[in-house]
Amino acid sequence: MNILLPIETINREIDFKLILASILSGKGHSIYIGQHDFLMSLVPELENGLYIGKNIFHKRADVEDGERYYQLKKKGFDIIYIHEEGAVYYGKEDDWANVLKRHYNLNFFDANDHICVWGQFQSRVDFARSKGLNISVTGHPRFDLYKKKWNSYFADKVEKVKERFQDYILVIGNYGYANHGIGVDYVFSDATNYVVSDYENRLDRVGYYTYSTRQMVSIIELTHHLAVRYPQKNFVFRPHPSENYDYYKAVFNGVDNIKVIHEGEVNPWILGAEAVIHDGCTTAIESTLAEIPVINYKAFYNEKYDIWLPNQLGKRASTLEEVYEILDNISILDFSFSNIESAEKVHDLFYNFKGDSFERFINIVESKINEKKDKSESPSSSFINKNYLMQKAKTSLASAISKESARKINYHRNKFYGFDQEVVSSKFKQAGKVLGKQIDYKLHNPFLIEIR
Repeated sequence: MNILLPIETINREIDFKLILASILSGKGHSIYIGQHDFLMSLVPELENGLYIGKNIFHKRADVEDGERYYQLKKKGFDIIYIHEEGAVYYGKEDDWANVLKRHYNLNFFDANDHICVWGQFQSRVDFARSKGLNISVTGHPRFDLYKKKWNSYFADKVEKVKERFQDYILVIGNYGYANHGIGVDYVFSDATNYVVSDYENRLDRVGYYTYSTRQMVSIIELTHHLAVRYPQKNFVFRPHPSENYDYYKAVFNGVDNIKVIHEGEVNPWILGAEAVIHDGCTTAIESTLAEIPVINYKAFYNEKYDIWLPNQLGKRASTLEEVYEILDNISILDFSFSNIESAEKVHDLFYNFKGDSFERFINIVESKINEKKDKSESPSSSFINKNYLMQKAKTSLASAISKESARKINYHRNKFYGFDQEVVSSKFKQAGKVLGKQIDYKLHNPFLIEIR
């Protein structure tokens, strides 16, 4: 069977998709991990299979036409849909359902598809706005990689990071509105659902932009102060994939113990850190599952723009002095999940804190595989190579003739910078050790890995 595993952001998605493919390998399937647009270019030569991911939609939910979905359906594919932000909502609880509805439109799916959701809240919202669909609470398996069961997969990288930076604190940037990688004009454009003639929409966007900017400047100030107060420690500042990395390199320029780095997946950087400082970022969820101390630093608070779930985890601080106190007493404070005040609501939003997400998800995938008995057809190596060369030529031409296109291409290249032979080989080697099996794979090009 053909199994397509699309990737938009390598650093966020590669390990989950690679381990999933490794588990399913050796069973007669043709499994493709690839940049999501490139995977779709292969569909004309594919017949029957499963598409596992979220990238079937490439427009806002209110204007999505389902082009990719219907293209896959015509070729005999069923969808296992899982969104990358199924429990991370900003605003008041009353607003969360509307946030979900803007993420994706369930009207396209049919009874052969399966919707995997992060928790009971998302399940209730999706059941209420659909009819006859298969919806299951699984959590998101990529977060389970932070649990002790999977730590050995990252062990070598954690050791290298710690050798390089010794005792370090990881500070997370998460300010895509204030510091977007494409530019502020993108934030205030139709592409992000900004409607200048809709006063409520416009003022809400300006409000969130203002709030995000204030928070960003505050965490920059905090990082500078921490670097002075703790000169013996390194502070690794990791921007969000959607941000402009150069902005942070400029504001921290010349400070020896602040390193602006966005290298590889975040997992080993979290697992090797003494603590993680964030504001509204999923790294708080990941760090809590990994049992790494979390500090939620929020100099300004506005419930309308607060991102609820990650900000319930770890210790909260709103001043420099409160952060100092937490760091000075980090060895004796209780950062465990069981110590948080809103555990019941957190469980309702996110299954991973109470169960094995990977196991639930794999059971759904394997059940779907067993249902589909149709013969599949896969693309030839020559077809794959031709498509890669065409996509490479189109990208080069677009960059050459338009500065705007070049800017967008560079932004997306930061998120998907291509598969590297040495990195891919190392990951499959580690996956093989954890799973106790040899994994047969082929790196066709920087956009596509095939696993048998």
